[in-house]
Amino acid sequence: MAPWRIRATMDEIDVARRYGKCLLPQSFTKFPGRKYIKGKQNYVDLLDIDTFSIHDIDEMMEELGHIDSDETLLYYHFLRPFGDLDFGLFALGSDQDVHHLGTYVANHKVIDVYIEHGKTNLHTYSMSPNPSKVKIVEIKEPPACSKQLFLEWNDSPIEHESVPDLTEVENDSHLDKEPSLVDHIEFEMNVENEDDYDGSGHNNGSGNDEFDDDSESEDSDFFIDEDNLIHDVDVDMKDFHMNIDKDVEWVGGSSESNVPEDTQQGDLEVINTEVLLSGSSSDEANDGKRRKTIRAIHRAYENDAALGTIPNLATNEEEKCPWVIYCSKWKRDIDWMVKTYTKEHRCLQTRKVKACDYKFLSEHIVQVIETNPKIPIRALREQLQREYQMDISHMKTFRAKQQALKHVQGDYASQYRLLRDYVLEVQARNPDTTVKIDVESEANPTVETRTFRRIYVCIGALKRGFAAGRRDFLGLDGAFVKGPYPCQVLFAVALDGNNGIYPLAYAVVESETLNSWTWFLSNLGDDLGLGTNSNFTFMTDRQKGLLPAIATLFPCAGHRYCLCHIHDNMKKNWRGKVFKDLLWECATTSNVQHFHQAMEKLKKLNNDAYEWLKQIPPQSWARSHFTGRAHCDALTNNLCEAFNSKIEDGRDAPIINCIEFIREYIMKKIVKVDKEIQKVVGPLTPTATTILDNIKSKAEQYVATFCGAGKYQVAGPWQDQCIVDVGQQSCTCKRWELTGIPCKHGVAAIWDMGRNDKDVGIPESFVHPCYWLSSWKEMYSFKVSPINGRSMWEKSAM
Repeated sequence: MAPWRIRATMDEIDVARRYGKCLLPQSFTKFPGRKYIKGKQNYVDLLDIDTFSIHDIDEMMEELGHIDSDETLLYYHFLRPFGDLDFGLFALGSDQDVHHLGTYVANHKVIDVYIEHGKTNLHTYSMSPNPSKVKIVEIKEPPACSKQLFLEWNDSPIEHESVPDLTEVENDSHLDKEPSLVDHIEFEMNVENEDDYDGSGHNNGSGNDEFDDDSESEDSDFFIDEDNLIHDVDVDMKDFHMNIDKDVEWVGGSSESNVPEDTQQGDLEVINTEVLLSGSSSDEANDGKRRKTIRAIHRAYENDAALGTIPNLATNEEEKCPWVIYCSKWKRDIDWMVKTYTKEHRCLQTRKVKACDYKFLSEHIVQVIETNPKIPIRALREQLQREYQMDISHMKTFRAKQQALKHVQGDYASQYRLLRDYVLEVQARNPDTTVKIDVESEANPTVETRTFRRIYVCIGALKRGFAAGRRDFLGLDGAFVKGPYPCQVLFAVALDGNNGIYPLAYAVVESETLNSWTWFLSNLGDDLGLGTNSNFTFMTDRQKGLLPAIATLFPCAGHRYCLCHIHDNMKKNWRGKVFKDLLWECATTSNVQHFHQAMEKLKKLNNDAYEWLKQIPPQSWARSHFTGRAHCDALTNNLCEAFNSKIEDGRDAPIINCIEFIREYIMKKIVKVDKEIQKVVGPLTPTATTILDNIKSKAEQYVATFCGAGKYQVAGPWQDQCIVDVGQQSCTCKRWELTGIPCKHGVAAIWDMGRNDKDVGIPESFVHPCYWLSSWKEMYSFKVSPINGRSMWEKSAM
């Protein structure tokens, strides 16, 4: 099973415990429209579902600092991909729950896990395979392992009120069996089928059985680089809406002629009511009066036009229902006039009015879909049945939702015709914006049309902001786009001085190939002024085609490989915590001597693993071989993973919605970060201040000895002794050059200089400008401008 990651969100009780804030003990809001408020988010990478258990989450929480007392009570819930907090939460409290979670890992690499402290008001634990009360008990002295929390099932009755099983889906015997629509409703299938997953499929391909027993069971299998955690703000994109399809007609339109109904599916029955004309009906007809077909929806009855006659039991004769409505209109008028209306009903009550077809429903759920495009089919169906008091099938609800989504989002194909108009609007509102569209000509030279291939976008404000950030470090990655025209989104993401993501450029291409990456990087190089001699540093996952593209266009640039990706490949043959720890030790040592010592440990453990790792250039994954040009010693590509999760909701939308979602996210993010900057006081960004404060606390244990010419010999505990050159801002431990922040040896030397020279300044003055608050503020001073709606776009001449 491929590695995956957890996005863990802690409630505000935990935030209060860690930061001393006074907050209300509330995390989940009430159903419906449940939200998780005031939470704190962390990512945990490189998890193996084959060995994953609840105890691994306990270890993560303890390592992240969320378990700080013997009485800590935790409740875990995971969110089904594409689900919402109303219906998508499931308990994570037993092995069977872990097996349920494992069914989603193959197709979804990020699983959201929500943590509650002390108590839970959710009913997810009552939906667990063992519907019993859950009690968390601590084993105070577990043998041969660290402190963990274990779950104990109690047979006592459930204390909270009972609720219906939300995992149960109604059985619609009349569901349509159209094969093309089966895949679209697969996520609405009965969850009980997903619980049948037996947890088999363990990867037994390890070449080291001696380490697969005890060591693998303790392998938490995730890296935490505390100095390079991504600190980013949450941007609310729930209100994103861009309706650009003006051709979709709704109430009163020609919906009958646009899409023919499938009579075999029985979703539509139109009631044709004859329009009664007055005594001079023939003359009025000559004046332009015409008959209309009226589509009638009644909540509880169908008239005899649909049901036929009803037998009169008293007279044993058939009696027609008297209900009738007649209306008419003049051709030049817009209003209808009801001339005859008999309200009385004698026909049988029914909940199956077939005139209530999916087109009618789609017209009345547009606002619902605009507010919540991801509303589950089951919830939407229940809402419609309550409103109209009719039986509405699962498939009819699905079609109505798809039709409404088409209206809200616009048609996929039609947006390609409007793409040039959109580009002109973005460039007009955002000066110096680069947008390039690549097309393919038709095989027939006489055909004037061309086929869309790629689009590249780099907004002018982002170019200027990136230059102001003074950090020559970019992460590159790609993500799949689903839909009728599958493609991929490529993007370049930078880091600001607070270790927050700063999206720089993005593109939609046909696939992730050498040609598409070369095209993307060539455009990016033109925007940033990069040449063959540029000393940029790129971080990638070694995607197909990306390595040769960077080597060709930027041969002098640094190229780092994500350590998580290297570990993924390593686990195919050498699994276990001991291999993971040695890989981490080799990668995190900051000088060459310690790197070789760590590599020798790996060689003694397993020579084949040593030879395999030796083939990967150390300058691509080991800090000891990094250059200091990037002022960043990050080992993982978390900045791209963080950005990818932000745009997940917009990736699968039509082309204009997709790239506009990204633009609007960046626009909102810059404004939100700028507000946070206004609250900060100090010479450095908050993240840089925290890092330097930790370094200062360690530097107190070191003694600096002046050796002349600005050089110091700095010694500390554990035989740690290095040479510091304050003038060159360097240290033989190499940490100062890598990050641009003085290391503990450097801080000790700066303090010694300050005791003898008052003009030296504080350690903050020796930090690289990319971490200055002024640089951070300037970076976010360049704003992405808004754009007009489609009706105000300039028409493209092409």
